[in-house]
Amino acid sequence: MITHGTYSETLPSGGELKVSSKGWRIYYYFPGPDGRYNGTSVSIEESKVEEYIQAFIENYNEWEKLKEVVPEGGSFEKVGKANMTIRVGKSYWEGICLCSYHMQIKDKEKLDQVIESYKYAIERAKEITEKLYS
Repeated sequence: MITHGTYSETLPSGGELKVSSKGWRIYYYFPGPDGRYNGTSVSIEESKVEEYIQAFIENYNEWEKLKEVVPEGGSFEKVGKANMTIRVGKSYWEGICLCSYHMQIKDKEKLDQVIESYKYAIERAKEITEKLYS
């Protein structure tokens, strides 16, 4: 869909591909838990998408390693690559999260889905840019 000169498409793993004559990005809006709280926006610019793919992989591998060393019943949290959150142990949001507790990944299938979605976004953005803005 094109609105205000920007092409927009929902990606398979969530988020939205936004392409304009100035470039493209993957955009997320995560609403607050209820009406009393503002939502959170995350925008991944085209120059950072490959970096985020690598960060997802490295953070997931780090989470897998941490699960082996954190004592049962314990918990651990750290900031990973690309400011993603890594949580192990007794936590509702265990796994890796794109931002705070948003877009939780705690299995290989979800990780693969996100990576494939980002790779699709790269190719789709090139295609749209060539068709609309060349």
